[in-house]
Formats: sequence, structure tokens, C-alpha cells
Amino acid sequence: MHISPIIRDGAAGDLDTLVDILSDSFSNDPMLNWVIPRPQLYPEFFRLLIQDVYLPRGIVHLEGRRRGAALWLPPEQRLEIPPRMALLNMAIKLVLHKGPLTLWRIHQQGALFAKHHPKEPHYYLQYIGCRQRDRGQGVGATLLKQGTRICDEQNTPAYLESSNSLNVPLYQRHGFEVIHEQAVTKNGPKAWFMWREPR
Repeated sequence: MHISPIIRDGAAGDLDTLVDILSDSFSNDPMLNWVIPRPQLYPEFFRLLIQDVYLPRGIVHLEGRRRGAALWLPPEQRLEIPPRMALLNMAIKLVLHKGPLTLWRIHQQGALFAKHHPKEPHYYLQYIGCRQRDRGQGVGATLLKQGTRICDEQNTPAYLESSNSLNVPLYQRHGFEVIHEQAVTKNGPKAWFMWREPR
């Protein structure tokens, strides 16, 4: 039986659920796999991001049956993770497991994304994902609608980076257009930089 997704705002009590959904959703993501080539660290990564950035000052959307989630930053907020011991611990684990090349990859990806990040005010959709077992049920589309509705109400553009070519058509159906596409290095994964004017 198909149950239509219902989206609500995520709260501090949803932290474990949000971490679980996004870690599962991005476990095969080409860009995240390249930058952090150890999916066992994804829960640590998403916990830091959600706890330190999105719950305090972002927009967190959670699908009612815990099938998907989205993380948006409003125009007045910048994506900055406070330096904390947890961040340092994660970096140490990465280097010990995969060598110093991982730090270079983090730098390369960060530099590429910073280069294309628009200067004008916009809502930034950094992560949107659906549990792998729940794909194809309209969860991603409903999450997108919820976020873009806010953009339209505020008459503000939206921006995202897609690191998976399969998701580009979904974003295009919701009004995003590819403004640039580029591989992070010659043999590295590609990103699609997408912009959406309010409707």
C-alpha cells in the first residue's frame, strides 16, 4: 500500500533518526564516497552537521514515517562547522584508515564547491535523501516541494549541488536548472551546480 509522504520540521529529539536516514541515503553517493571513503564515518559526519549547523540555525525537514530528510540553510546563514574535538577525531580516523590523501580530497571538493557557490542571497539545499529501501515512493519529491514552497513564499532563489546524475532530472522537475557541471579532479566524481528562481 502506497502511503503519501507527510513532511514535518525536525527537532533535537529526531537527531538519531536524521543521522540514520542520511547515512543510509548517502552510503553510495559518488562525491561523499570519494571525499570520505569510509561510510562507517557517515553517522559521525551527519551528526556533527545536523547538531552544530542545521538544528540550531537551519531548516530540517523529516518525512513523517522516517523515510527521508532534507537540510536547508536560509539566506542569512553560512555553512560553518564549529571546530570541535569530534571533527578532529573524524579527520584522524580518516587519515589513519585511508592516508593523508583524504585531507587533500576534502580540500579539493571544498574549493570546487566554494568556487561555484552563488554570492547572492538564496536558500541552500545541502543534503536531501531517502532511505534506500524507500526509494521510488515520492519521498524526495515531497521533501523538495516542502522546501521550495518556503523559497517561493519568501520570493528567494534556491541552490544545490547534485553529486549524482540520477537526481538531476528530479531537481529539474522542481524548477532547478544546471548552471555549471564539473568533475572535482580529472578522475574524480562530477557535481552538477543547480539554481532555482522563485515561482
